[in-house]
Amino acid sequence: MKKMMSVLLAGALAVSLSALASGTASAQALKLRISGENPLTGLDLQMAQRFAENLEAELGDNFDHEFFHTQALGNEVVHLQMIRTGQIDVYPMGSDAVQLDTKWAVFDMPFLFSDREDVARLLDGEIGEELRRSMREKAGLEVLAFGEIGFRVITNNVRPIVVPGDLRGVRLRVPGSETRVLTFQTYGASPVTMNLGELYLALQQGTVDGQENPLAGTVNRSFHEVQKYVSLSNHVYTPVTLVMNARKYDSLTDEQKEAVKRAAQEAAEYTRQLGVEADEALLKRLRDEGRVEINEIDLAAFQEASKPIWEKIGETAGADFTKRVVEAAQQ
Repeated sequence: MKKMMSVLLAGALAVSLSALASGTASAQALKLRISGENPLTGLDLQMAQRFAENLEAELGDNFDHEFFHTQALGNEVVHLQMIRTGQIDVYPMGSDAVQLDTKWAVFDMPFLFSDREDVARLLDGEIGEELRRSMREKAGLEVLAFGEIGFRVITNNVRPIVVPGDLRGVRLRVPGSETRVLTFQTYGASPVTMNLGELYLALQQGTVDGQENPLAGTVNRSFHEVQKYVSLSNHVYTPVTLVMNARKYDSLTDEQKEAVKRAAQEAAEYTRQLGVEADEALLKRLRDEGRVEINEIDLAAFQEASKPIWEKIGETAGADFTKRVVEAAQQ
């Protein structure tokens, strides 16, 4: 009888320890709700997907997630609200990041960055660290990494855009950013803000004449199908700001935080390379298809017209911060 009781107690203890271990593992498992408003073809969603894949590879069964895209949970306005309230945990933000933190207005300064190497140097350095601290303080979001949406080009149905005067009177859709509106008003355009999901129909029906987006965003959303001209302005560079709700981030273990940051940085570097390859491939595709007229711009003319814009944007982003960004970009 004693022997049988010993066996039963040992078995019970083993089951108990197993359940405890299982509960501990479950408590430590990282679970994330990841969402973005764009299709999976967008570099922002590709970055978010790569981030999730990286965590799966590193954490295995200790990582679980839900992944939403193509406005499954709503448009960009909804996402900006959901990430701050914790309804979603991770969100790849584009141009609308400036609505949460005015320091992001520096990314609306036209012709500030000469190439991708300049941008990466700033975002992975001291400027990037200051942006991270600011976003956490102002919006309660932890910036995990900066990926790429890319350099933006202008498309429209009125005329090729070569000099600023060519934009006069063109109804151009821009993101919900006061500084982007200011930029195109200065050039003489009539900027219109609207949700990206409404833009194709607006272009098709002539509600607006044109839009400005990276080549990838332009082609992946088929905007080129309802546009006549593509002007390779490369006027601003838009990063993907991959953020996590700060309360969620603070709840993670140190090991999880390190895994999350590693996964995000690799995803950032991955999308930057995708951006390079995509621009080359998409430009070739547009030229081969011959459906749109592609032209270069007069860079000197646009730089001269942009001087008052830099000063104004500096007022929004903060004069001291803007000065340091400009100095860093010109090194």
